[in-house]
Amino acid sequence: MRILRDVAASEILYYRIGGTVRYLLEARDREDLCRAIEFVEQQRPDRVLVVGLGSNLIFPDGYFDGVVIQVARADGGSLRHLGDGRVQAYGGEVLDRVVRFAFDAGLVGLEWAGGLPGTLGAGVRGNVGAFGGEMTDCLERAEVVAIGDGGVVRELAHDALQFSYRDSLIKRAGNLIVLSATLALEPASPERVAEARRTYAANVNYRLSRHPIEFPNCGSVFKNIHRREQVERVLTVWPDIEARVRDDWHGKVSMGYVINRLGFAGYQVGQARVSEKHNNFIVNLGGARAADVRAIIARIQEAVHATFGFVPEVEIEIVA
Repeated sequence: MRILRDVAASEILYYRIGGTVRYLLEARDREDLCRAIEFVEQQRPDRVLVVGLGSNLIFPDGYFDGVVIQVARADGGSLRHLGDGRVQAYGGEVLDRVVRFAFDAGLVGLEWAGGLPGTLGAGVRGNVGAFGGEMTDCLERAEVVAIGDGGVVRELAHDALQFSYRDSLIKRAGNLIVLSATLALEPASPERVAEARRTYAANVNYRLSRHPIEFPNCGSVFKNIHRREQVERVLTVWPDIEARVRDDWHGKVSMGYVINRLGFAGYQVGQARVSEKHNNFIVNLGGARAADVRAIIARIQEAVHATFGFVPEVEIEIVA
C-alpha cells in the first residue's frame, strides 16, 4: 500500500475536479485494502472516503482533511474463473477488464457493461447498469469489510445486498467496502460468445459515438425518472412522449431528454457545461470546479421541480 500526502484530487480522479487530499491510500489488492483500513482505524481521521476510479463522483474544491482510500487495480491479476460460470475478482479490478476476462473464459452475461468506466466494487455498490442489464442480474455474492469494524471480512449473498435502481446496501451503509465480488455468468458455445463480443463492441462504439468522452465527465448526472408517480406526472405535462416511455425508455423517462427539452443543452457555469452530445452529462472543459457542476445541477433541479413538481434524483455521488 502506498501512502501519499497532500495529493490533488483533480490529478487522480476521472472527472479531473477536486481540491487537495491530506492522505491518499492506494489499495491495489485485498492486502492493501486491509492495511488501509488498519491505517484509518489507527489514525482516526475526521473524514474517510472510498473511491475507485472516481468516474461517478464530484469531489469538493477545498482541502479534504482526511483519508481517501483508492480501491483500484488495472492489471487483471486478481481475476479467477471458479468453474460453473463463476468469476471472482478484487473489487478494484476495472469492470471492462472483467467483461473481457469472462469472454476469454467462455462466459456471457456481462456484455451490457462494455466500455463502462469504473471498478467492479463500485459497480456492485451502485448497481450499475446499461442497455437493459444491471449488476444485480449477475452478482452472486460479495466480500465486504467495514471501516470501524476491525477489518473483519464478511460475505454477503445477493439478497443481503438489497439491490435497487442504482443502489445497494453497500451504498446506503456508508462504511462498507467491496473487497471482492463473485459473478454468476453463463457458460456459452463459441458462437454465442462471439455474438456476445459483438454486442459488447456495439455497446462500446455506442459510448464512443454518443457520450462526450473527449472531455472529463462523471457519467450520467441524474437517474432516469423511474418512480411510477413521477413518470405519470411527466406524462401529464408532456403526453406526447408516452410511446417513447413505453417503447424506448423501458417505462422510465430519459433525463437527457428532459434536460434538452427544458433548454439546458450547452448550459454552462465556469468551465462546466451540459454536453450537447449527451444532455445528462456535465463535462469539464478544463479547470471546472465542483461548485460549477453543483450550480448546474441545482438549476436543472429547480427547472424540473417547477415543471413537474418533483426534484430529480442525482445518480452521481456529491462529496460535501
